Amino acid sequence: MKFKRKIDKFFDVIFDLLLLNPVIKLFITLKMRYIKPRINKIEGLINVEKIKQKGKDLRIHGSISITGIDKLQIGDYVRIGKGAYFSCEGGLTIGNNVQFSRNVLIYTNSHDINSAAIPYDKNYIYKPVIIGNSVWIGMNVTIAPGTIIEDGAVIGMGTVVSGVVPKGSIVVGKKHRIIGYRDMDEFNKKDLDQKYFGLLFPDS
Repeated sequence: MKFKRKIDKFFDVIFDLLLLNPVIKLFITLKMRYIKPRINKIEGLINVEKIKQKGKDLRIHGSISITGIDKLQIGDYVRIGKGAYFSCEGGLTIGNNVQFSRNVLIYTNSHDINSAAIPYDKNYIYKPVIIGNSVWIGMNVTIAPGTIIEDGAVIGMGTVVSGVVPKGSIVVGKKHRIIGYRDMDEFNKKDLDQKYFGLLFPDS
């Protein structure tokens, strides 16, 4: 353990010295400010091209993972943040103007606990996930198989969602507590006027 600590300390010193080098500092600054955003944009464009069943103006902000991509359907003006993982084998339908923050996990399949092996075998239970129009899904949200999120719902950061999320509801917490509702008259008016985030802010 003492030897390992000495090695760690040695590399910490080397790293600190490297950071003092103005050329290396400039490279790190350029990478974070200019290079990394462009890499994220390229990765997003590549992922968009992989999705065949999609509406207009889909934007993906960085690298994401999708399995069962042939079972994925996406509407218009959808935005997906970096780090998303969509398991689509059971069917994933995403409506128009849905906004995903970073690191959103969606599962449409799960293992069967009543299987031939423990804790499970290679068989899966498939349940489709349906996300309605103009839904806002926060960072680090997890959506379980079989979930239906109705139009206009807001899912707060870190929420674990299952079952049916009612139209216009604002949901937070590990057990997705409903803490309020949108003004659906106002929501419907904006929907009729197509005041969509993805349409009003096309570069976002």
